[in-house]
Amino acid sequence: MNNQQIFRAITPACVLFMAASAAQAQDAGAPAGGPLNPSNAGRFSCRLDVNRRVLVPGATAELEVWCTGIPSTRNPTGEGPPAVPQVGDLGAGRSLRVQWSSSGSTNVAGVGGLTPGFNANVRYTAPLQIPDPPELEVRVRVDLSEGARVVDSVAMTTSLRLIERSWRLEVDTTHASRCVGMSPLANYDLTCRGMAIDLTVRDDLRIESLGPSRCVARLAHFGTCEESTVRRGRALGGNTITAVAGRVDPASGQLLLDLDGQRASSPELAHADRHIDAPRTLPLLGSTLNLPAREGATRNFGNLEGGPTGMLVEFRLHRRN
Repeated sequence: MNNQQIFRAITPACVLFMAASAAQAQDAGAPAGGPLNPSNAGRFSCRLDVNRRVLVPGATAELEVWCTGIPSTRNPTGEGPPAVPQVGDLGAGRSLRVQWSSSGSTNVAGVGGLTPGFNANVRYTAPLQIPDPPELEVRVRVDLSEGARVVDSVAMTTSLRLIERSWRLEVDTTHASRCVGMSPLANYDLTCRGMAIDLTVRDDLRIESLGPSRCVARLAHFGTCEESTVRRGRALGGNTITAVAGRVDPASGQLLLDLDGQRASSPELAHADRHIDAPRTLPLLGSTLNLPAREGATRNFGNLEGGPTGMLVEFRLHRRN
């Protein structure tokens, strides 16, 4: 095989290697974000990046367009990884326009909470009064023109979720013991109702509680079980919430709460031989509480301890003015 034949044999492999290397370099240099959306005529592609999709009143979100394939004075070929496009005059009679709008707004600075920036970006500020439904659709259109004629364009949309800052979490518990099987010593309902704690959501979506809370346990429907030595029962203490910490899930808007507190798991039981079973307490909830951020949201945990004895816990969420 002569030199010319060898060159012809290895040329396709070189081209493939160079193309793969270029693709790897482009992927490595491209900022993180969603998939690119091709324009109507296929001249360029863009994507819409959002730094946060869940907002509380007064908090802001930054939205920015990234494009590739648009020639400009800074990049005459338009090739390379996605970048913030040059808006306005692109040279050679071309120009680029980026138009923003939101639910119920037009492309005017400040309308609908949108404030356009200097480049292909915009800032949205959540209103003090959360709308119903608590979502906002943001739209952007990128137009490439030659002279006065739009030759290609792409439109993209995204949604933002708005939630209140102030909430009240209410907790009711019922420890039910029934004379079924061999283990129960008495039949009763040990309830603790009306415990509530106020929560606030910060700009960074972290959740803090505003002081501890407690309720007094009450005993009802008390009766001894067959072959039990228990003679009487008495409710002592109750439930406590020392603090609540957590965050708002940035994608779903759900409240993810970790409760530091205890629940009364049994009353004081006095036996015939005068020995006394002291009340037991357990953690209020051993897992993270997941609640949607909406008025009247509830979450029930039934029979946490199993068997004929079980703890029923109900959480309710309300907006707090």
